[in-house]
Amino acid sequence: MHEDQAAMVKMGIGAGGAVFYGLTLNEWVAVATLLYLAMQIGLLVPKYWRLLVDWWKGSKV
Repeated sequence: MHEDQAAMVKMGIGAGGAVFYGLTLNEWVAVATLLYLAMQIGLLVPKYWRLLVDWWKGSKV
């Protein structure tokens, strides 16, 4: 009985730590992934836009 209670307390602490601002660990991973994706898009779109514009200007000449 004592071992069961100790296991439940340990699980409760871990589960309580994983829920922060009402989000579970899976949801935090999803948020982090979306932020990372947004940062990559923000960095790569201007680079590829410049490449496209340079190519377009070069092909018209």
